[in-house]
Amino acid sequence: MNPKWQTCTVLPALLLGVAGSLFAQRAGSGAAAGGPVPTIEQRTGSLQKKDGFVPIYLDTKTDRLYMEVSKFNTEFLYTRHIADGAGTNGLNRGAVSQALVVKFSRVGPKVLLTAENTKWRAGVDEPAQQDAVRQAFPVSVLAAFPIVGEDADDHVLVDATDFLVRDAQDFSGRLGASYRQDVQRSMIIPENTKNFPLNTEVETLLTFTDEGRAAAGGRGGFGEGPLGAVSPDEHNITLRERQSFIQLPPAGYKPRIWDPRYGSTVTTTYNDWSRPIGEPRTVHYVHRFRLEKKDPNAAVSDPIKPIVYYVDRGAPEPIRTALLEGARWWSDAFLAAGFSNAFKVELLPEGADPFDVRYNVIMWVEGENRAFSNGAEVVDPRTGEILKGEVTLTAGRERQDFLITDALLSPYKTDGKPDPQQLQLVLQRIRQLAAHESGHTIGLSHNHAATANGHGESVEDYPFPKIRITPDGKLDLSHAYEPGLGEWDKISITYAYKQFPPNTTPEQERAGLNKFLMDAEKQGLYYMIDNGPTSIHPHSSQWDNGPSSSAELDRLLKVREIAMKNFSEAAIRPGYPMAMLEDTLVPVYLLHRYQTEAVSQSIGGLNYRYALRGDGQMVTKMIPGDEQRAAIAAVLKTLDPQMLTLPESLLAILPPRPPNLPRTQESFQGYTGPAFDPMAPVRAAADNTLNALLDPERATRLQEFHVRDSSLPSLEEMLDSTLKATWYAATPQGPAGQTKMTVDESVLEHMVSLSNSNTASPLAKAVVKAELVKMRAFASDHAKDASNPDLQAFYAAAVDQMAGGRGGNGGGGAAAPAAAGGRGGRGGLTPTSIPAGAPIEPDLTFIQNANDGYVAQP
Repeated sequence: MNPKWQTCTVLPALLLGVAGSLFAQRAGSGAAAGGPVPTIEQRTGSLQKKDGFVPIYLDTKTDRLYMEVSKFNTEFLYTRHIADGAGTNGLNRGAVSQALVVKFSRVGPKVLLTAENTKWRAGVDEPAQQDAVRQAFPVSVLAAFPIVGEDADDHVLVDATDFLVRDAQDFSGRLGASYRQDVQRSMIIPENTKNFPLNTEVETLLTFTDEGRAAAGGRGGFGEGPLGAVSPDEHNITLRERQSFIQLPPAGYKPRIWDPRYGSTVTTTYNDWSRPIGEPRTVHYVHRFRLEKKDPNAAVSDPIKPIVYYVDRGAPEPIRTALLEGARWWSDAFLAAGFSNAFKVELLPEGADPFDVRYNVIMWVEGENRAFSNGAEVVDPRTGEILKGEVTLTAGRERQDFLITDALLSPYKTDGKPDPQQLQLVLQRIRQLAAHESGHTIGLSHNHAATANGHGESVEDYPFPKIRITPDGKLDLSHAYEPGLGEWDKISITYAYKQFPPNTTPEQERAGLNKFLMDAEKQGLYYMIDNGPTSIHPHSSQWDNGPSSSAELDRLLKVREIAMKNFSEAAIRPGYPMAMLEDTLVPVYLLHRYQTEAVSQSIGGLNYRYALRGDGQMVTKMIPGDEQRAAIAAVLKTLDPQMLTLPESLLAILPPRPPNLPRTQESFQGYTGPAFDPMAPVRAAADNTLNALLDPERATRLQEFHVRDSSLPSLEEMLDSTLKATWYAATPQGPAGQTKMTVDESVLEHMVSLSNSNTASPLAKAVVKAELVKMRAFASDHAKDASNPDLQAFYAAAVDQMAGGRGGNGGGGAAAPAAAGGRGGRGGLTPTSIPAGAPIEPDLTFIQNANDGYVAQP
C-alpha cells in the first residue's frame, strides 16, 4: 500500500474546481431569467428520483442532475474516486482522494458548496478564539449551484450537473499535457449514480481527446503512443469518476495522539493556535476505526460494532479465498488489543455496491502491467476516525510470482507441468499481501525493520521469499511466506486501538501507551521505515530478511547459483516461444538486487530510533567497522565476472523476439539489436550494485564518519576495495573477460559521476578525483602493455574519458549519467536500463503520478 501509496505517505489533495461553472451551460439548467422559481415537485414531477443521504433527481433527456438541499450549514464529507481507470499512469480503479469537510449555504439565487479549513483550528470552546483562527485562513468555495426549484428558503433544488461532470481528478493532466476534456462526450451515468443512507454517489463518464496529436494530423496511428497498449484509441480516452457526499459520524469518537515510535506515517494533522506558548502548535491524530468494547471494564470484550471487510467478487479463485484468509489474520491483533470478534472478512454480498460507505472493501483490479497495490482510507479530517477502508490489489503480481518460481525451479523438464509448490508460494504471497494492504486501511504504515527482530515478520514489512536449500542441494519454496502476523503487528494495533478503563485520565493513558512501546523496544521490537535510496538504517530495508543483511546476501547468492546452474529451456512450458526465456531469466539473474541494496545501507550507515527525550532508547549509533567491512566484502561479490557471465549453452537458446512479443520495461535491453546481448544483464547487475555502493551521500558519510571514528572504514578504503575487486583485478580469458570490462566500464562511469555529484561533499569528491588519477595512470600503462587488443582498446577509451574525451578534465569531468532503474527512479529505456520493478513487487518510484492526491500506501 503504498506508502505510498502508504509507497505510505500523505500526499496533497488534487486541485478542485473553483466556484462557478466549468463547462458551457447546457439547455434546461434553470428557470427563465427573472421568472418565478417553480416548486420542487413542479420541477421534478417527471424526473427519476433517487432518495438517500442527499436526494437527487435525474433528467435523462437533458443529461442533468439535480440535488435536493435542505440541510444548510450542516457539515458532511466530499471526496472523489476513480470508478474505471486507465490501467496505467497511476489511474487505477478504486483510488480515493482525501475527504474534505463541506457544507451547503444559500446566497441569494445560488447555493454554495464550501470546504471548511480543517488544517488550522483553535482547540478551545471559546467562540472568539475560534472566530479569530477561522477568519485568518481561507475556506474554499467548490461550487455555486443555481437554484431551479424552491419549497422554502431552506428547502431548494439545485442544478449540480456542471460541478459533477468535470475533471475533478485531473485526469487530463495525468494522462498527458496534450489531453483535454471533451464536454460533449462527458455525462452522468444514471445506472451507476446511487444513493445510500449514509452517502450519495454520482458517477460520470469523462472523455479526453489528445489535442496535440489531433493538431499534428493524428500522427502515430492507433496503439503506437504511450496509452496505445491500454486503450482502443489512444487519442480518445474515456474514464469514469465518482464523487461522494458522505454523512459525518456522530460525536463521541475519542482521537488518539500519534507517537513517532508507533507504526504509522499517515496522520490527521492540524495547527492549533490555542495550545500554550512553548508547546508545538501541530497536532497529529492516529487514523483508526471507532472500536468500542461492549464491556469497557473487561480485559477482553466483543465490540459494540466490529470492523468488517468485504472481498471483491471479481477476484478469481483461488485468489479470492487467499484474500479472505490473509485479511482475516488481523483478528489475532485485535484480540491481543483486548477485542474479541472485532475484525471480520467476508465476501461482498451480491448486489452490494463497493462504494457504499457501509462496506470496507478489498478490490481486485486489472491493469496493463503488474503495478502497485494500496490501502486507502476515507477519514474524518477533523479527528482521524476511519469511516471506510478501501484496499486496491492489482492483478499481475500473482503471475509475476509464478514466473519467478519458473525461473528458480526450471520445473518443466518432463511432463510440462509446474511444481505444486509454485502455486503454493503464489497463494502464500497473496495472503500476505491481503493482510499488508488491509493493515494500511486500519491505520498502519510499513515497518521495514520488523524482519530483523526475531519475533516474526510483520506483514507491514516487505519480506523477501524464504528460499531454502535442501540437504541435497535443491531449492525449497514451500515456506516462502510464513502465515499469520508478527509481534509488531499486534503491538501497533494495541497502541492504536487499546481501550483503557472508563476512569483513566489522559495522563494515565499517555503513560500506559508509552510504557507499552518501551516494553516492546526492550524486546527488540521497534518501528523504522525504509526511505528508498536515502535509507541508512541497517535494518530498514525492503525485501531483506534476517538480522544480518550481509549473511543473507551470501546465502541468497548460493540460491542464485543453484537456480542459474539449473536454468534451461525447462523454465518455460513446452510449446511456448523460446524467446520467453528472456523474461524468465530476469528475476533469477537479478535475484540478489534488493538484498544488495539492503547490505549497502550498513556502509556509512547509522543505527537509530525515532526516540523521544527521556525514553531511554538509543538515539544514534554508527555501524561498527567490522560490520561495514563485512558489508563491503559482501556487496563486491555481486561484481564477480564469473558469477555474472552467462554460459554459452544458455545464450544459444535465446533467440530474437518474435512479432507481438517485443522486449518491455522488464526486459534486458542491450546494444545488439534483436539478438540477445549477453552484456546487458551484466551491465544491469553492475549498475544496480554501483548505484548503491557509490551513492554520493554514502560517500560523504564514509568520509565524515571516519573522521569522527578512525576505526570505521574511510571513503578511500571503500573505493580501494572496490577497485581491487574490479579495475585492478586480473582479467579472465574468454567471455568472463568481456564481463569484467563491462563491469569496469560501469565502475568508471559511476566514479566520474560521483566526482561531479552535486550531492557529495567537496572533500568526498576530492577523494574520488584522487582515485580517478590513479585509475587513469593504471589505464594508461595497460593501454600500452596489454596483449589483448580488446583490453587495449578498453583502457585507451578509459584514458580518453578521464582525460576529457567525453568532457572530462583529468579528474573526472562532466558526470557520466548513472544507469537508470534503481529505486531512485528511471527514465526512458536505454541499452543499459535496469529492468523495472522489484522481483516480487513493482518499484513504486517507477509508477508515474501513481498516487497524486491520495492518502494511500502501497
